[in-house]
Amino acid sequence: MGDRTRPRPDGCYTLPIAMLRVLLGIFKGAIVGGAIGYAATQLGVQAGPMAYATYAVVGFVVGLVCGKAVWRQETLWTPALKGLFGALVSMGLYWGATKVLGGLNPPFAVEGVFAADRPVVQIPLLVAPVLAIVYGIFVEVDDGERKAAAAGQGRAPQ
Repeated sequence: MGDRTRPRPDGCYTLPIAMLRVLLGIFKGAIVGGAIGYAATQLGVQAGPMAYATYAVVGFVVGLVCGKAVWRQETLWTPALKGLFGALVSMGLYWGATKVLGGLNPPFAVEGVFAADRPVVQIPLLVAPVLAIVYGIFVEVDDGERKAAAAGQGRAPQ
């Protein structure tokens, strides 16, 4: 059987490490999306250009926070590109959500935060964490630290 928590010689992670990456993406995405979504909800952002700007900020911040740490990147362009791509992905996912879930109302209300008569896509507190978690999982799984794989690439084949 062997130790399943270590990377295989070909650089692929086994199930426990990959699951840890997914859980980190969920955790980091929920924190970033929840914080920005709560702030946007309190500021009264509902739809239109401000909603797209809000979700662009969510995607950009998730691109910076998730994956390999900013200070461990080879250049500063890598996290910047992850952030810009995240902004585009989040805006695209929000556009898709408005088309698919446009008229869906939440089955509950939170007094002082949002009412149950507004569509789900107009409540950043509900949408931002979902978008952030989706992109956070992608970045964590794709850009996670691969120390053993990177160390093994420098060796000459025998």
